[in-house]
Amino acid sequence: MNIFKKISLFLTFRTILKSISRELEIEYNCRVDNIFRIYSVLNIPEEIFEEPYNIRKSDIDTIARNYVTEYRRNISNFLISKGLMELFDIYEIRKVDKYSYLIIFGFSLFNTRKIANNMITTLIFSIPILIISIIGWVLYQTLV
Repeated sequence: MNIFKKISLFLTFRTILKSISRELEIEYNCRVDNIFRIYSVLNIPEEIFEEPYNIRKSDIDTIARNYVTEYRRNISNFLISKGLMELFDIYEIRKVDKYSYLIIFGFSLFNTRKIANNMITTLIFSIPILIISIIGWVLYQTLV
């Protein structure tokens, strides 16, 4: 797939995300960041676990994994229903606390975080070069 098709699909992805961001926040406690990733910290309710002295760590992880999988499936079904069928992917699922998991969804055809980092790096290095070039050109014009 060429880059122009990917950009076109990303713009579609972005437009749909903007229109459903409020629904995501209300129904799934998800937010959309500036580079159009969907993220949430999922807190697993302690009610689904037995008494702490009756349960092992591996059991906690299994119950948590099933809860996270169900949550992920619900968000995926919601995104598919909104027309984002093959345009999203799971970027990361990471445990951040004993009963909390960070879940990040994003655009599937390229990683928007890498693109944003590349753009920022390019700007950071190109702006000083541009300023130095303009100062050099002005100095050259005043000396000639």
